[in-house]
Order: sequence, then structure tokens, then C-alpha cells
Amino acid sequence: MGFVALCRMPRGFGIYIHLPFCTHRCSYCDFYSLARKDEAAPYAAVVDGIVAELAGLSQELRVKNIRLPLAETIFLGGGTPSLFPAPLLEQVFGAVEEFFPWASDAEITMEANPETVTTAYLESIQKHTPVNRISMGAQSFESRHLKTLERLCTAEDVKRAAGLVRQAGFENFNLDLIFAIPGQTLEEVVRDVETAASLLPTHISFYQLTLTPGHKLFSSLPDESFQVEGYERGAHALEKAGYDLYEISNFAKRGKECRHNELYWTGGDFLGVGPSASSRLFVDGAFMHRKQISDLAKYLKNPVSTHAWEQNTAQQSFLEATFLEMRTRSGVDLNDFSHRYGYDLRRSRKLPVFKEQGWVVEEGGFLRLTRQGRLLADGICRDLADY
Repeated sequence: MGFVALCRMPRGFGIYIHLPFCTHRCSYCDFYSLARKDEAAPYAAVVDGIVAELAGLSQELRVKNIRLPLAETIFLGGGTPSLFPAPLLEQVFGAVEEFFPWASDAEITMEANPETVTTAYLESIQKHTPVNRISMGAQSFESRHLKTLERLCTAEDVKRAAGLVRQAGFENFNLDLIFAIPGQTLEEVVRDVETAASLLPTHISFYQLTLTPGHKLFSSLPDESFQVEGYERGAHALEKAGYDLYEISNFAKRGKECRHNELYWTGGDFLGVGPSASSRLFVDGAFMHRKQISDLAKYLKNPVSTHAWEQNTAQQSFLEATFLEMRTRSGVDLNDFSHRYGYDLRRSRKLPVFKEQGWVVEEGGFLRLTRQGRLLADGICRDLADY
């Protein structure tokens, strides 16, 4: 289905840039990436592809009369973006500035693995790029769990890297943690949170390890009671350390919520460039999606519009928005949601049941999950669509 007239986009606009190389590909990771340890990895070719794709997207949107505001967020994800030399990333930002310029106060994040972080590299990033936020994968501070997760860094690497990030002047940075690792104790979950908080990040992501059947660790995952208790204890420890929950798996110091994440969860528009990157625009009352091909060789051969846009139905858009917005601390603005998507969640046949169970609460015009409801979020969001 082709483009139609663009509706107003009140939730902002951001850009995601996928840089697909890792030193080692961890088996639990769902993201498309390639393990490249040598300096001959085609970093420059990927950058050339991204520059060409940005130019092609700009042309495509202009022809279709799609006009986007200044980008409020830019996020370099992977893979491990910190494997890319900063002068190459400078070329990426030069193309972004040419085709999709960003606001003066934009949040610009780069993911990094601790073992790649050095003072020299951070200085180079500051010299060549506008990056003002770093996101690092800590995952755990227990050696045996890092080994289980196939991480190449040690707990000391994470601590060293966090110190270097602060010393370099990056006041805004995130650490990722994973819980419900096979063999992990509840005490270790809390200790990981406390150790992460002691490194003074402004943001901590706290994810449950999720694996698909057939993965070598799937049968060793902790049971549901551990998962629930691990989340509850970890969340409590995070809040005790001064981090506010603003989405089920994300906690931040006040005012340091990840704006790029919020754009995803609140229905904002974003363009994704690079192999396997996804884009979403809200057009004429529904979402439109575009996903690049998850094949580096094919991407490099034709990085420009290798996949067409697909228009969601109103119902598909409503379901997507429900699953995303209900994960946030504030939940769904009911009047705004109804106006935007054409569905009023107050009409859901399951809503009275969920209220009675204490899983959701409606107040001040918002519908949100309670602490107990967050543990059942996916099922609740699915059933709210039962009219």
C-alpha cells in the first residue's frame, strides 16, 4: 500500500543506526550481528551503505510528500558500534545531518561493550561525533554468569569502562543487566543491581533472560517463581538506589529516561538504517513499517529501499500501541489513545476483571498496570483488545 497524507506526529521523531559487527556473537542475542575479529571487517562498506540508504530514504520520503521534523534522538545500536573507528562514524553523522538533521538538544546514544572502551576511543568519539550518551552491556558481575552468557568482559572490565565513561565527561550513560540466568540466586540478582548502581549510571536496563526452545540453556532457565521474585527484588533494589521505573524493564534517575526508548513506546516515528534495521511512521491513523534485509551481503549490494513499506490496519496499530504504551509507568492516556487509534480501552470487556484483580488502575484519565500487573503485562495487553 502506498503513502498517503501524513498526520501530525506529536510523539517525536528519531533515527536508529544498525552497526552489525561484534567481536563475538552471544547465543542468547536476538539481534542480527556478525562476529568479526579482524581489522579487515568491512566497516567502511557498511558506512557507505548507510550513507547511501539515508540518501535514498530522503529521496523516497520527499517524493511521497512525507516531511519529518528535526530528529530528537539518534541511537547507534548493534552489534557493537564501539568497534567502528570514530572517523567512520563521523561520516555517518555527516549524512544524517545532510538528510535528516537533528535538534540542538537531541539525545545521541552509542552502544558499547566494556572491553572496547578506552580513554583514547572515548576522546576520539568526542572529537568526531556528537554522541552524548553511552549504553554498555554489563549483564552480570558474577564471573560464572558472564561465562554462561558468553561475555568476553569481566566484572572488572565493566567497572573500569564505567569509570572511563564518567571521566571522559559522559554524564548520561546506561548499564544493561540480565537476570534469571541459569544457576543464578536471588541474592546474586540483588547484588548485581547494587554493584551496577555503585558505578553511578544515570540509567539501568533490567532484562529477564529469554530464550527460545532448542537453545542449549533453555531447559536450565529458572522457574516462573524465580523469575517473578527476581524481578521484584531487583526492581525494589533499583528503586532503593534512586532509580525510578519508567517502563517495565527500564529504570532511570529522574529526568534521565532514555528518550529514544520513550519514542518507541509512545508511538513516535523512527527511521532505521543499516542491515536488519526497522522503521515506523504513523500515517493516516495507522502505523507503517519497513524492515531492512537481515543479510549483510545483500544489504551492501543494494542498501537503498531493499524492502518496501507495509501499512498496518487500524486494529494492528491499536494492538501494537497497547502492548507498548501499557509497559510504561504512566500507561495509556485514554482520551488521546482513543482519538489517535480509534479504540477506547474503556470499552474492553476484560477491563472490569483486570481492575477487580488489582492488575490495572484507571486514574486521572490514564490506564496503567499496577506492580502486580506488570508481571502479567503481555497477557493483560492482549486481552484488553477483547471488545
